[in-house]
Amino acid sequence: MAIKVEDKKREELVKFLDEKLFDPILHASADNYKSEDLKKKLHEVKKHIEREKHRFHDQAQYPSAADIKKNILTDLQSRTGRKMDHDLDELELPSFPKIKDGFLKLCEELKM
Repeated sequence: MAIKVEDKKREELVKFLDEKLFDPILHASADNYKSEDLKKKLHEVKKHIEREKHRFHDQAQYPSAADIKKNILTDLQSRTGRKMDHDLDELELPSFPKIKDGFLKLCEELKM
């Protein structure tokens, strides 16, 4: 059975988010941080990102590439998203704003 074009687009966006955002954060080591505050912050960030990754992989929550794109752009504007981005910056890890241009470029390439 052939994969529908829309499913392929969705897969490409999820793959991009995994490679550029979720996996680098989830694989970050607490050993890279000297202060206990930063180690604790990393632990909290990882819990949040694990939930986010699961959400974006769940086709029931985000059935289409357009749903993923819309949610990413909404997260960039949300108060919670801005706090998370601040924490990720403090930990020197990727964040939504840092990958936004690449994400939008991919959306354009996928004709979204």
